[in-house]
Amino acid sequence: MKTGNFDGEMTIVSCTYLRVGVGGALIALAMICGLAMGGVRAIAVAQQPPVTIAGQVVNASPGSDGVFGLAVVLHMQGADSYDNMTTITDGDGNFAFEGILHDPALVYGVSVRYQDALYGTEIVIADGATTEIVIEVYDAIYEQDVIRVGSASLLFADTDRVTQTVSALEIVKVVNDSDFTFVPGNEGPMSLLRFGLPPGAEGLQVDTRLLGADVVQVDRGFAVIGSVPPGEHDIMFTYAFPYDGDRTTIEKSFPFGADSLRVLSPDEVLTLGSVDLGAPESISIGERPYQLIETADIERGRRVEMQLTGLPRASLADRAQAMVTNARYEYAAPALLVVFLTALIPFAVLRHRARRAAAAPADVAAAEHITDDGVDGSV
Repeated sequence: MKTGNFDGEMTIVSCTYLRVGVGGALIALAMICGLAMGGVRAIAVAQQPPVTIAGQVVNASPGSDGVFGLAVVLHMQGADSYDNMTTITDGDGNFAFEGILHDPALVYGVSVRYQDALYGTEIVIADGATTEIVIEVYDAIYEQDVIRVGSASLLFADTDRVTQTVSALEIVKVVNDSDFTFVPGNEGPMSLLRFGLPPGAEGLQVDTRLLGADVVQVDRGFAVIGSVPPGEHDIMFTYAFPYDGDRTTIEKSFPFGADSLRVLSPDEVLTLGSVDLGAPESISIGERPYQLIETADIERGRRVEMQLTGLPRASLADRAQAMVTNARYEYAAPALLVVFLTALIPFAVLRHRARRAAAAPADVAAAEHITDDGVDGSV
């Protein structure tokens, strides 16, 4: 995970996650095959005629400047290798990479940076030739007015009784309707694409196709550092947040508004409600009953509250399990001792009462009589 500081207020966390799971036997087999086939693959690549990867960079903003002299990078990515080449566009934005030995095991792509924004596309090479490559770039704009949220969906997917947390998934469609690329400014968090999270949220994972985007933690949520070209762009993120008791209230902010909002939860997970958004309706998705709150035209900067009730409460055993799971190793024994002593309290009280009753039955009987008299209202 990549970490660092941004203006002293935010921590960068990686928004790209790579998960690889390969069994030991397959790894060994792949190594053996690689040793045997490496030379064959090298010969096959060398025997293929070289190809030319060519294209054009076009500025699609109205009344824009030319794109002469831009650096275009050819990326060649393998399973365990990476290489690149750079060329410069001519007066018409044309570029070319000549004498490229095509390797089917590699993934090819080109990128160009223009006015602080990154653009790129993947290249498909078939039968030793490439399709025409056109990379559209746009003049930069730094005002957030060009950004809006077309749709926002929030799913309360599950609860964990032991950890007392709710798991949530959100999908936000960010829309840029202009002919310019939005580029975040340098004025701090308020100039970024911001998304709110409930207090105490953890386990944040973000997925976006915005090129070169990073995610930073900010006050009450996170922000995406990346340019937003014209069009629609999905940003999906998951997280978990804590609750106490059998109910909680969360607040969601919409700095860019939302044309439509959908909030869902399975019936068996929790009970959904919102004074701000209205009562939920019952729907079925794949024969599974859900609660749905749907609304439209949320203005920029609005905050709404949602009430989650019917949350599972943790038992004493659940709390003990959570303490052991979350506590560091050196604190695990004291934590267990505290739980054990807490559990012994009611048994100690009962045993003390039993001893008192056996030692002084008359006193106990008198106390019960006084209590009964008090209840009956007599003196």
